[in-house]
Amino acid sequence: MPVRALIFDLDDTLSDRQASIEDYISRFITTYFPKADVSRQAFIAERFREADQNGYRDKKEVYDMLVSQLSWSDPPTAEEYIAFFKEELPRCIKPMEHLYTVLDYFKSKGVPMAVITNGSVQVQGAKIVQLRIRDYFDTIIISAEAGIKKPHPDIYAITLQRLNMAPADVWFVGDHPQNDIAGAVKCGIQAIWMARDKVWDDQLEHKPHKSIRNLQELVPIYENALGLNNATNEGHKV
Repeated sequence: MPVRALIFDLDDTLSDRQASIEDYISRFITTYFPKADVSRQAFIAERFREADQNGYRDKKEVYDMLVSQLSWSDPPTAEEYIAFFKEELPRCIKPMEHLYTVLDYFKSKGVPMAVITNGSVQVQGAKIVQLRIRDYFDTIIISAEAGIKKPHPDIYAITLQRLNMAPADVWFVGDHPQNDIAGAVKCGIQAIWMARDKVWDDQLEHKPHKSIRNLQELVPIYENALGLNNATNEGHKV
């Protein structure tokens, strides 16, 4: 499993979106439901999590669901809400555990690194700025800017071209089984699944080469691949 370059997903790989969205929910409630008691706050938070669908639902659909489910007496317009979301969510962004230690490690080894992320330039770009990670990467591909999104093979091809790397020489690290893992594997890229506490669905056709529970576990996998130590990788294989 040789590696000459790394490509990362952003949300729930480099950033902890789960923690970030909880902070955003608090700001959402404070702004739009300032008089809500504890019980009402919990209800609003749960409705938001359901509507958000971990970031994969269209924001206009999220807005429509919130308006219909929250008995919102004086809601903002859809445009006002989406503008609020795009402004506030990046301010809430949290780094994934071990983020800077791991990026510093690979930077010190001279490993070229890239990011591919689905989303708008405004939001995803602001997250990258807030996390202070832009300078770690040789290239950053945001789907809205590229005009294509994961798992389309062209977005991987563009990134490989910018890195001047062949697919077999690259690892892709991401959390989404289809957008990240299947998309990379179908392009001939070796995929590492950011599992955290999840279990892989063996019914899925395209499987990751390795799985990790946190970013720090990338380091021994990398060192083993280069023969830098004799440690085994038990617990990392899917």
